[in-house]
Amino acid sequence: MKTETSSFRLEKGVFDDFKKYAKDQGLTTNSLINKIMKEYMEWGSKAPSLQIIPYPSRIIMELIKNHNEDDIRKIGRNYAKENFSENILLLRNEETVEAYLELAKSWCDAAGFPYSTKEKDEIINFTIRHNHGKMFSMLMDEVIKTNIEILTKKKAETKMMTNSVSFWI
Repeated sequence: MKTETSSFRLEKGVFDDFKKYAKDQGLTTNSLINKIMKEYMEWGSKAPSLQIIPYPSRIIMELIKNHNEDDIRKIGRNYAKENFSENILLLRNEETVEAYLELAKSWCDAAGFPYSTKEKDEIINFTIRHNHGKMFSMLMDEVIKTNIEILTKKKAETKMMTNSVSFWI
């Protein structure tokens, strides 16, 4: 990875808080700045175009639980069908499996969701832990399944658990 040196003027109080936060997280200020800038360029700068709004997850979970399973799956499927191609092209400039996996990783990082990946026999397993319950898993499962089927033109293999979703691609 090629790097570049730069300098910035920051408000002293803000930078003091930033340094303390980095230290508390076990990070250097440099690594935290890199993380924040990368996350901003991958998600934050594109959020208005994607119509992403930051909202407390508890409110979203409350709204989700008032729908039945068929409604949740329909919402997820329709969202993916209407937005997947435009979103992946905006965020990654290509509609490939590699771009989708990069997108999934950066989305998990931005959302604060831990994930794991494992490759075996040219098949990649990707697991996302969200801790938002069964209905959120169902919504994610349907979005992921539909995205993969749009991308690969094949039936997607996913597994929905209470607080996690896995897919194979």
